[in-house]
Amino acid sequence: MKDKKVHIFYFLTTIYILVSIVLGFILSNGLVIFLGWNIFLATMVFLLAEVYIHLHKKKAKKIYLIFVLILYILFFPNTLYVLTDFIHLERYNFFAEYPNTYEFMIEDWLVFMQITIGALYAAKLGIASVKKLEPCIFTSLKRYKVLILSSLFLLSALGIFIGRFLRFNSWQIFDIFSIVTGVFSHGSFALVFILIFFILHWVSYFIFSQEDKIRL
Repeated sequence: MKDKKVHIFYFLTTIYILVSIVLGFILSNGLVIFLGWNIFLATMVFLLAEVYIHLHKKKAKKIYLIFVLILYILFFPNTLYVLTDFIHLERYNFFAEYPNTYEFMIEDWLVFMQITIGALYAAKLGIASVKKLEPCIFTSLKRYKVLILSSLFLLSALGIFIGRFLRFNSWQIFDIFSIVTGVFSHGSFALVFILIFFILHWVSYFIFSQEDKIRL
């Protein structure tokens, strides 16, 4: 029996979390430490995709497949959500006097580095999980691929809005009344924000796809 290989993503996630903790303590920066948690949640999405593939190969009962797929959809927003962490850069001073006089604070650029790596890596995790699921999901639904992906990306964009502005987590989905009320109370801003991240999902899909040529 062949030894099962641990996917490199789990190794990279471990490294990122450890670096976030160490760098966060060195800089006395809670944001950097919390980035490790965000990447852990993003990695859970890839893990759920692997669990689904495993159950699918074992021909598990549909109830188990549906349950894992629901969890996957609920957790998927945690991938591109990390892009919103760029807003925290507002706290840092990159300019002494805008636009041509800079602050030479390497600590701020270290935070920039950690956010950027986290955002790119989390997006890659999300798209890699989608590509991993495609052979199973689209075997008999190939003609609906664009529609299914668009639905996933739209729900994810909505989830990112809920997480960033309403401060709900994936496991709080059952508080429907508060979520719906919160979304509608932000009106046009919520709609445009969701549209922006819907576009970012598709852009990420084309950039981080593992295939050289993408066929829809």
